Amino acid sequence: MHFITSELAKRGRTRFFSIGLSRLSEHRGDTRADLASCANRVETIDGVECFLWRTAWHPFNIRRQALAPVEETLFWFYRHLIPRIPKQWLSDADTVFIESGMAPVFIEDVRRLNPNARIVYLASDDLDVIDCAETIKRRFRANFDSIDTVRLPSRLLRQGMPHERNAYYIPHGIDRAIAERIYPDPYDNRRCGISMGSMLFDASFFTIAAEEFPDVDFHVIGAGKAADGLKAPNIIIHAEMPFAETLPYVQHAAFGIAPYLDRGTPRYLIDTSLKLRQFGLFGIPAVCPEFALGDQPGRCGYVPGDRASIRRAIQDALSHDEPIQPQMLAWHEVVDRIMTPDIYADTRL
Repeated sequence: MHFITSELAKRGRTRFFSIGLSRLSEHRGDTRADLASCANRVETIDGVECFLWRTAWHPFNIRRQALAPVEETLFWFYRHLIPRIPKQWLSDADTVFIESGMAPVFIEDVRRLNPNARIVYLASDDLDVIDCAETIKRRFRANFDSIDTVRLPSRLLRQGMPHERNAYYIPHGIDRAIAERIYPDPYDNRRCGISMGSMLFDASFFTIAAEEFPDVDFHVIGAGKAADGLKAPNIIIHAEMPFAETLPYVQHAAFGIAPYLDRGTPRYLIDTSLKLRQFGLFGIPAVCPEFALGDQPGRCGYVPGDRASIRRAIQDALSHDEPIQPQMLAWHEVVDRIMTPDIYADTRL
């Protein structure tokens, strides 16, 4: 969303409305918690008007069929609490982008507030996979035909859509310029692996890897509470940091790590994992579970929890010496396709 938003800001007035931050989400480790002091007001960042909505509570997946009416009621109240400013933004917009997650519950509100707006659904994840509440999934199916364009970053996401009449395949992009600069080496001449983010984070990978490779440092950026139990001397934990600050860690790493848990993890990660794409852009090998290998060059697969396969994958990454040059769209090319998908043959499913 951030890369798409940055590109849209070059083309016209762009606003970003972020939901789901609350005292409840902060207690559960919401990585936006450090922005709480900036919430509930407009801040303009890099030409984008931003509104982070923070509440005392937010609705969540209750997981009990008997309490489905309660869950539905909580989402109904939350939808009707939208602050005045973002509600006006929705009314004024020419195009409204809705990302998978909690946001699809607002589709009908967008259409009611702005009957003429073009609605674009960014299917970053399957709603079942990310364990969305049944209320969100019901409202998504009920209002799916109000969506004008469905953007799928992987063809494998099509099965999570009610139909695909309005769907297009538009993969994630990459900013090629970020790999053309030389960044200072943060590693002090040590061989290092780098992991970024908290999605499906498997801490056990690092416990095993650190024991198997005591001469390699494993840097973990922005994993939040999922990394709390990692204590080995060659595991270095970093708080979440701005994207630009992560780039030196990637450029100078011996390999990247995508330590995804094996919990029915979706096959579409082959296409949608931004960290894997970033490793490819910088030309460093990636260590990842076998289910995320796909046919991309430079990926070294392991079986989560299997010590021998983790050892082999890291050894393969450390000895990898072939050029890694994956073909990827730039973000402006992604946005071109989202805005006018019919004129690009490569968007067809």
